[in-house]
Amino acid sequence: MSRGHNEGLAWETWFTGLDTDEGLRDRVILRVEPLQQLEHATPVAACEALRTAWRGTYFPSNADLAVIRQFVERVRLMLARRIPSVGAYQAAIYGRQPIVPAEQEIWSATGLAGVGKSSAMKAVARAIRPKPSDCIVPSVQVSPEPIAHITIKAQRSSGIVLQSMANPQFVAGRKNIPAPELAQHLREWLYTRCTQLLLVDELQSMTRSESATTLIANLITELNELGPAVAYIFNYSLGHKLLLRQQEDKDRLLVKCLSFDPPGADDPHWAQVVSEYVNLAPDLLNIDGARDAAELHRLTGGIYRLLGFLLLQACRSAWQFKVGRAVTMADVRASYQSGAFASQREDVETLRSLQFNGRLRDRRKDLVSPFPGLVTRNGAASTAEASKPLQHVPAPAAVHLMESALNAGAKQLLKGLRAGAGVEASLPKASATVTRLPRRRPPTAEELLNGEKLLADRAKTGKWPRSDESETSQ
Repeated sequence: MSRGHNEGLAWETWFTGLDTDEGLRDRVILRVEPLQQLEHATPVAACEALRTAWRGTYFPSNADLAVIRQFVERVRLMLARRIPSVGAYQAAIYGRQPIVPAEQEIWSATGLAGVGKSSAMKAVARAIRPKPSDCIVPSVQVSPEPIAHITIKAQRSSGIVLQSMANPQFVAGRKNIPAPELAQHLREWLYTRCTQLLLVDELQSMTRSESATTLIANLITELNELGPAVAYIFNYSLGHKLLLRQQEDKDRLLVKCLSFDPPGADDPHWAQVVSEYVNLAPDLLNIDGARDAAELHRLTGGIYRLLGFLLLQACRSAWQFKVGRAVTMADVRASYQSGAFASQREDVETLRSLQFNGRLRDRRKDLVSPFPGLVTRNGAASTAEASKPLQHVPAPAAVHLMESALNAGAKQLLKGLRAGAGVEASLPKASATVTRLPRRRPPTAEELLNGEKLLADRAKTGKWPRSDESETSQ
């Protein structure tokens, strides 16, 4: 964006320090000071303090930071388009004609429950933090809110959601506000507050039906006509439902979708998250991020929410009556097998089996990405791609066992197919090792006569040695 005519715009200062990844990370990171004197608290109070601290901790990975960067730059672009100068802002405010871009692109973000989608979106709002005094013009004393994070709860109509965003003085107890009047007010009000991005979260709360997504589609469409850009967050279950919509709805609602996937077991970020959790109570958690990260990943699937659940259950089991000894990985393993973690354990074990079991993928759509082959933030295939059936390669011993059962004609056909495909045999041929037994010498005539005499004598007496008797015992 060029300077000169736009020199001195208040919103430009909102992006100071965000041009580098280090500056952006410092702006969005959330760390909680280590908890003190938990050993003197009751088990319930200590566990609740840990739960609150873990939920208030956010340490973004490089992939998370890349997504946050995209949203930050989009807000900057929207401000340049809608508030290019103080004069344009004043003219739109006093003329009640806010600048509303036409046909804006709707963004979306999806991922497993608990992988940090909402946390990343809240981090976007923390990244751009204007001061309450940063009004565009002195004559409009309204606190700016460049990003509005809307959380859907139990609303059953788009009108309720829209009214929650309005100026309280405009609503003033009114219940049935005409839709055109409400929409025009929101365009003016959001523009006055410099709102450039609407982040919509927990959309699945609007409907529990397997197919009723009309309400959600209507809400997103109405929000996209108010002026700010719109981005919404959805889980895999809702994604599968949205794919059943008509083509025009899918083209509008799923034009740009970002995927949030759990970190890998060997990802340094996962070990860093474990360390951040443990460092909140290092004297009471005998767990090491570098040493135990891989095992904790296996027990949680790399899902941050399940990591908090599992550690919390381990603390509850270890401190049933008093906060005492430090929680170890042995407590964590026992908690993983406990009934309290049964539901989460089923999800983790199902995630491990999805890539091998097609019937399971059909039954647990909440764990399977609705977009096969979707490129993730890291540029790799998403969870859906990873959940495709893997081509099973049998062990060499199994290959030889199967080939040994083929007849000569089938073996010759297999040899020809391999030659045509340029594939070598399962194992190179090797000469068999033959061990020859030593040959016995032929018996002599004297030995034959002695044997005949022995048999004749035994026949006369009628006594034959039992199988367990030796010759000497007779």
